[in-house]
Amino acid sequence: MHLYTINDIAKELHMSVGTVRNRLSRGDPMPPSVKVGRRRLFPEDSFQNWMKLRLESNDSPAVRE
Repeated sequence: MHLYTINDIAKELHMSVGTVRNRLSRGDPMPPSVKVGRRRLFPEDSFQNWMKLRLESNDSPAVRE
């Protein structure tokens, strides 16, 4: 199982790391993640599924809900 870091997710979503952290803290739509210690990690398969659903619904990952 491959896990993405916040830095990886920021690159994939074309966002800054700060924006990713802010969206997570506000509870905005973001890929599923798990906390391991103080780190937040994103399972690759969950991220890919989340992206697929977002693209199928024609909803950009950067759009606030």
